[in-house]
Amino acid sequence: MSKKIILGISSSIAAYKAIELTRLFVRDGYSVHHVVTENAMHLVTPLTLETLSGNPVYSQSFVRDNRMMGHIALKEDAALMVVAPATANIIGKFANGIADDLLSTTFMSVICPVVIAPAMNPNMWNHIPVQENIKRLKSWGVTFVDPDHGEVACGDTGYGKLAEIEKIFEVSVHAIKG
Repeated sequence: MSKKIILGISSSIAAYKAIELTRLFVRDGYSVHHVVTENAMHLVTPLTLETLSGNPVYSQSFVRDNRMMGHIALKEDAALMVVAPATANIIGKFANGIADDLLSTTFMSVICPVVIAPAMNPNMWNHIPVQENIKRLKSWGVTFVDPDHGEVACGDTGYGKLAEIEKIFEVSVHAIKG
């Protein structure tokens, strides 16, 4: 069984929590390969993720010194793709076949199980298009780790806070083992 995990990080303020998720995966023997949206790199640095995982961080679909397309090369031998945190934007892209950045094109190319852990403002979480996109992805077999109730970065309270990292880790490992 492959021990490769693709960990997608989108631009929620909760992006810093992906650092601890990386630690848990690495501690458990997984090889973590990060795919980070451009905006997420304002919240968590590639150097931190590279240091923890021992692997390069990917954010661009095409790189001059590498002729392989990132989203195609990344999927090889992946046991799981996890997106934590997942914004309303990235969930919408996934659900509607929009592939305009490395994270969304990677999602479109993987054949392994996918786990998504959303994090967003409670009003966004409860908005009809977001819930419809989640319903669509679930119907395709995507596993969700629903957000927790609590105060989010803007001060609002409700469902939208990224689930506890240990829970995301447990659901992810379970998805790999089937």
